[in-house]
Amino acid sequence: MEDLSFNLLNQADLTDEYCKIHPDQKLVRVGNEHDSFCTLCVKEQREKHLNDLVLKGVLSNYHRGFRDVLRKDSIIDDEDLWQASFDNYEVNSGTEAEANLKKARQIAGKYLNRDYQANTIITGNPGVGKSHLAISMLKGVNDHIKPNASCLFVSVNELLRLIKDSFNHPDSYYTESRMVDLLGKVSLLVLDDLGSEASFKRDNREASEYVQQVLFGVLNKRNRTIITTNLNSDELSKIYNPKLLSRMYKGVMKNDGIIKFKETQDKRMAIF
Repeated sequence: MEDLSFNLLNQADLTDEYCKIHPDQKLVRVGNEHDSFCTLCVKEQREKHLNDLVLKGVLSNYHRGFRDVLRKDSIIDDEDLWQASFDNYEVNSGTEAEANLKKARQIAGKYLNRDYQANTIITGNPGVGKSHLAISMLKGVNDHIKPNASCLFVSVNELLRLIKDSFNHPDSYYTESRMVDLLGKVSLLVLDDLGSEASFKRDNREASEYVQQVLFGVLNKRNRTIITTNLNSDELSKIYNPKLLSRMYKGVMKNDGIIKFKETQDKRMAIF
């Protein structure tokens, strides 16, 4: 009884009844107005309640930790993209953009099923909303997949810049091995603006051997990746080797996983 911090227990009297759960434990009664009870049962119930509260808190932090990976570990070079969603993707009725928005929603729904193992390619000219759709898909999955899973949005250019910067800073978080491991393990990954890292080069549009090594290391570990690119398949084949391309295209054709912009105009150019 000393383990129970109830003031009323100071007034408790032992009865001649025994607990059905603890046969050697006599029941107690406080005054004549209360039912008899077993102090061990009360103690166990209190401990279970406390354990349940602790477990609930641990699980809450655990699941929240998964959801927070998107904000915490994403590598994004346009902070305005965090405001993007399906709801604020502006389209006109009957347009290609409207059809692509609908398809993006449908594919995002497929990614809620962990058994859906396929990449998605979003391709088209700059400024048509590819990144907007990609992060909207990612946020939708991040918020609704059960059980919770980690999702990441990564700008390919910024990723490669950070990895290269780590060459001179060994204590950097963004080492090649750490990034390949992180990007390879998350449930759903967006690789944004793939191909531009090669198009920025003046002398040779082919991606460097090192860049292809990093991308292959990531994509070889994965079956669920959303890729945005300004390039079509012919242009990609001139930049990347066949082994890397085969990893990019995992499940794409089989699952109709291409969202293509051909008619939509660059929204960012219509400013004057």
